[in-house]
Amino acid sequence: MKIAVLGDSDTVLGFRLAGVHEAYVFEETPMDVERLRNKLRELIESGDVGIILITERLAEKIEIPDVKLPIILQVPDKSGSKLGEKALREIVRRAIGVELKR
Repeated sequence: MKIAVLGDSDTVLGFRLAGVHEAYVFEETPMDVERLRNKLRELIESGDVGIILITERLAEKIEIPDVKLPIILQVPDKSGSKLGEKALREIVRRAIGVELKR
């Protein structure tokens, strides 16, 4: 199964360096948002993608479909998380059982 990332150029570059299989750059323009919708649909229907990472800022521009596979995760971009630090700490605590402190 592949991992794909959808995001701004800086975020995508970071994930490419980390070894993500497929990476797609999108801006927040209306044309790119439509391209993003189409690419997300294509990745879901392809059947060979197991995880899709999408930046929070782009995810708020579209409706994320409720599917079991692939797993679709929202990640912060270079501007930081829109969820806020407290929410991210709680997500990490639940996921790995460790509380992050500054």
